[in-house]
Amino acid sequence: MGTFTADGLSVAIENGKIRTEREGRAKKFIDEVEQITFSGEYALKQGKLPMYVTERCVFTLTPKGLVLSEVAPGICIEKDILANMAFTPVIDSPKNMDTCIFEEMQMDLKA
Repeated sequence: MGTFTADGLSVAIENGKIRTEREGRAKKFIDEVEQITFSGEYALKQGKLPMYVTERCVFTLTPKGLVLSEVAPGICIEKDILANMAFTPVIDSPKNMDTCIFEEMQMDLKA
């Protein structure tokens, strides 16, 4: 879990939707990293499907690649996600993230 970009990101939540006010300067979904602290490839070999949860979307790592599985309300896939990635994920009818995440109300998690 973490933000989609870093170093200066500013977002606002209004009327149950998220809006990017200022994009972070550092992109996180890049082609190559300096250090590996978690191996998605290894997790897949162990039968796991890792998820990467950000404020604007959720990705699931599958054998066919990184899949955009959920998008937050108010987010444009082209402008807010793809324009800030160094590669294109698999996009196959992503679901909408639950709007209650972006509203000021009790979520009743115990139930």
